[in-house]
Amino acid sequence: MPRFAAILLAATLLSPVPALAQADRPAATRVEPIAFTQRTLPNGLRIYAIGDTKTANVSVQVWYDVGSKDDPAGRSGFAHMFEHLMFKGTRNLVDEQLDRLTEDVGGYNNASTDDDYTNYYEVVPANHLERLLFAEADRMATLVVDPKVFASERDVVKEELRSRVLAQPYGKLFYLYRPMAAYTVHPYARPGIGSIEDLDAATVEDIRAFHATYYRPDNAVLVVAGNFDPKQLDAWVDKYFAGIKKPDRPIPRVTVAEPEPTAAKRYTVYEPNTPLPAVLVSYPIPPANSPDAAALSVLNTVLAGGENSRLYQSLVYRYQTAAQAASFYDSKQGTGLFSVYAILAGGKTAAEGEAGLTAEIARLRDAPVTAAELAEA
Repeated sequence: MPRFAAILLAATLLSPVPALAQADRPAATRVEPIAFTQRTLPNGLRIYAIGDTKTANVSVQVWYDVGSKDDPAGRSGFAHMFEHLMFKGTRNLVDEQLDRLTEDVGGYNNASTDDDYTNYYEVVPANHLERLLFAEADRMATLVVDPKVFASERDVVKEELRSRVLAQPYGKLFYLYRPMAAYTVHPYARPGIGSIEDLDAATVEDIRAFHATYYRPDNAVLVVAGNFDPKQLDAWVDKYFAGIKKPDRPIPRVTVAEPEPTAAKRYTVYEPNTPLPAVLVSYPIPPANSPDAAALSVLNTVLAGGENSRLYQSLVYRYQTAAQAASFYDSKQGTGLFSVYAILAGGKTAAEGEAGLTAEIARLRDAPVTAAELAEA
């Protein structure tokens, strides 16, 4: 099979986007603030409660301040591995019992891993709140990592890596090459899903140490939203979480800062299973808490939010350079990435795709976003 090129550019910071012309500004939309209460237990657990008596349900979320960037050296994929292991047994719960506590009462549960955090959540009828608080506290404090379960789940993660990344035509471009090319010193460069080699090298002791290091009350945020009695919630939280000890040892933190690039970098990668050339351009952007975060999110929609978006209209519809064109806004605690890409149409070259993408970025720099685009975004 022919080997097609995928070009990746890591460029300097995005230039400021011109403001919308004053005369074209749409009327401001008022968004009412979300009312919540917040408190912190002596062991460091932070609790946010958002009451809503109009619903019959309640959501329980636990956010841990650990993500793929915190994977130990040579052990990429650990944070993601816990998406699987945290649904297994604890001292008081058997394997998959959390599924029974949610799905058997008409609810659901899930988890996600990011470079900076891992979160677990459930939604159930409100009268089942207490048992979920118990379950979340139990897997924070007493997760049991059985060697056979670990080996089985490691195989599941390896198959996920093969099917979602390695076997997909552009999987390596998005999940492996993009971060590897964009970061020079920061662990954001590593793939969050891990590598076959690192997963094979992992041991049960490694996994247990990772849980003990990061899955602790002073590294977590509990969020409860829905229909509940506030006093009863406080009592249940105290009952199940307050007794979890805060370890004496400090939490390891990634402190390395990615240096600001001084020039664009270019990479060309050849993959045998890529049916058409692809071009991807990434720009480093400020951290997620930057004042520009909201504007970047809207900008992402202007560029790639459906068939009326700028990239689709230009590269796919008008010039027919690409079969697919889009962008994604990847915000992080540290330096993030704003990426645009095009999977080219038959007969089109990578150079044509690059020219089309950079032309649209230049148009953002040189001309304001219209009121119609802003309203739709």
